[in-house]
Amino acid sequence: MAAVISPQPTPPSPVPSVRPSHRSAGGTGRPHLTVIQGGLRADRVTMARVYRRRRLAAAVLAAVLLVALALAADAGLDRLRSAGASSSAPIEGPTVVVEARSGDTVWSIARRVRPDGDVRPVVQAIIAERGGAELQVGDEVRVPIG
Repeated sequence: MAAVISPQPTPPSPVPSVRPSHRSAGGTGRPHLTVIQGGLRADRVTMARVYRRRRLAAAVLAAVLLVALALAADAGLDRLRSAGASSSAPIEGPTVVVEARSGDTVWSIARRVRPDGDVRPVVQAIIAERGGAELQVGDEVRVPIG
């Protein structure tokens, strides 16, 4: 805010007195109202166009997101498939062959061969050797020792 200092006081300028006339031509004492075209309400055609445009944009966005999700899922499945294929190398080192019995799992076979310690590496080796195939009764399973 700025202030102007003047050496002599100036008298305030008179404010014009404007009083709107509340009397209409008929003299009823009510103000004269005028209708103004083009107010806030849009016509129905414009609203319909905007509505269609928004729905089209939403549909395109949904389609793009769906395609992106499908591509991401496919890439994830490819990565899982390639990880399974690369880990199916044969077991190296000393092994023992165990015949699968009824109720056996890869974990129970690994625990049978290695009763103490961590059996996770043995389980991974068995799964890699079998290529992820299901275990059936009578299957001969090669299990690494040590």
